Amino acid sequence: MFDFKCAVQVQLDNLWLKPEDMARGLDVRVSSVRNWLDPDAENMPPKEAFDWLYDQSEMLGDLTMERLNQVYEAHTKFGQYILRWYRLEDMNEDEPVGLQNLATKLVVDQLKDKGIECSIVFACRDDEWIEQNLDCIPEIDPKAAFASKMESLGVPPFEIALALGITPRSVKDWKKPSHTKVMPIDDAWDFLDEYAVALDGRTEQLLEQRPNPMPYHPLMRLGKLTQQDRIDNKAALLASKKIMDEENTIVDFAYI
Repeated sequence: MFDFKCAVQVQLDNLWLKPEDMARGLDVRVSSVRNWLDPDAENMPPKEAFDWLYDQSEMLGDLTMERLNQVYEAHTKFGQYILRWYRLEDMNEDEPVGLQNLATKLVVDQLKDKGIECSIVFACRDDEWIEQNLDCIPEIDPKAAFASKMESLGVPPFEIALALGITPRSVKDWKKPSHTKVMPIDDAWDFLDEYAVALDGRTEQLLEQRPNPMPYHPLMRLGKLTQQDRIDNKAALLASKKIMDEENTIVDFAYI
């Protein structure tokens, strides 16, 4: 039987969206959306939820085209391919920040496939700041680069804090543009590198196994997952995308 609850959860995660984004978009309570996603709850996601997700997919295509135009405009202006990374503070309340950053990530991946290197800056950085920092090596904006790597891997601040024995506040400070003297430390970058290796390994494992349906971990009631569950879910998304691209087929998902 098709797992409608899992299908909604997978699409949310695949679009870097949160239950709060859907609740705001549909003008319903967050608790209602969480019930739609909860495998133990009787409430099923309504048609409006799937329609909203389809609209977000369409919007992602438009945002990606905007980012492509912006990156080439930046190259004309600065001589470098530069893309912007968004924070909640940079967005209107009704705009999902995850969708904006996913569009940036898709363009970064496209450029990498063409052998083109690009830099990431926070959306709050103006042209004057960019011009003053063009010669920075290796990243024009280390804080934005760190934030983009964290979010691309799906790593929450508390996970890094727990691994390094520091407070989540310290990790958040590494991403704040206003804290100019507080930069991500080498151990944090190393943690993300190791996380990426674990994610790649799990993705390859799923590609070899080709499970049908693809297993997916449901969010706990408070919207949290263990580190391994997050890796499993992210790997399932990556593996399914590769399978669908190579075999032109649909990959089903189901909650574990």
